[in-house]
Amino acid sequence: MNFEKSFEEESEYESGAMETKALGEDLETNTNEGEEGKENNIYTETRKIAEDLLVKYKFFNEADVVEISPEEIAENVPVFASPGWGVSPEAWSDSLKIIAEEGERKVVTANFTREEIINEEEGADIPASELQKALAIIDILNSKGLEEVDGIGHSEGGLNLAIAASLFPEKFRNLVFVSPAGSIDISREELVKRFAIDEGIEEMKGMDKGKILSFKTYLKAIVGSFLKNPILSHKEVDAMTKLDIFEMTKWLKEKGVDVGFVAGANDQVFKMDEINKKVGVNNIDNYLTTKGNHGSLIFDSQHATLAGNLLHNMKMKKVWKNDNKS
Repeated sequence: MNFEKSFEEESEYESGAMETKALGEDLETNTNEGEEGKENNIYTETRKIAEDLLVKYKFFNEADVVEISPEEIAENVPVFASPGWGVSPEAWSDSLKIIAEEGERKVVTANFTREEIINEEEGADIPASELQKALAIIDILNSKGLEEVDGIGHSEGGLNLAIAASLFPEKFRNLVFVSPAGSIDISREELVKRFAIDEGIEEMKGMDKGKILSFKTYLKAIVGSFLKNPILSHKEVDAMTKLDIFEMTKWLKEKGVDVGFVAGANDQVFKMDEINKKVGVNNIDNYLTTKGNHGSLIFDSQHATLAGNLLHNMKMKKVWKNDNKS
């Protein structure tokens, strides 16, 4: 379960900026208690519902899908980048370009609709507000003829990506979750406080003018997203406090999807010490900790490079395993 040596040698981050953990050595083997096979039944049953919903509704607008292609493509499996709550493609375009150019691969992302497409009854055991974003991901992949992708999911987008992959695991090869929702136990009130106050204070520390402008674009998208549908926003926050992403990643590992996870020591929303209580060998393949905060993937080019490199590293490990099967 260790990261390959080559990944550490290729990294050019400042000393101490990141730390890799070998799960079998540094972390306890955390397990989620519950009835055996309960999660499996949820995803199996919801898959059937999801397939019907994909026939019944269209979950995205063509104008809201953005594709970023590098000058040269060396990796034929694209990346779907699932954005955090309210984050527009413009708000994290610099990071997506880095992932595309350095990985020499296409990156696809989207602005999720603020319209409530499905109701709670249709969503079954998964909150409708999150299920419809997950189905938007699948709908986009289907419309683009993408049979298999890697994924990077940030904040709420990580939760949406995990749901999509849990329902349709055959469409995903490797997944990297960066500070994803559903990774800690938290109340609705505390989550709102951390997003609205604590994150903003942390993000503004030491920002230069360029990053402040990017942060303003980010805030504008966040506020706009809330104002477009406050009722849906409340439902999304509730869902983020109820769902457990590690139940999904455990299921994904069983289905052969490799899972990478990045947590930031200065993340004031999904705090690293709280995440560490739930991470274990049964639900994560690769775990990185950095000195980053919650929005580092958006505002820090090194974190974009890190996420892309981790995906590449996971691919190479999977290739090596397949080549060395007895």
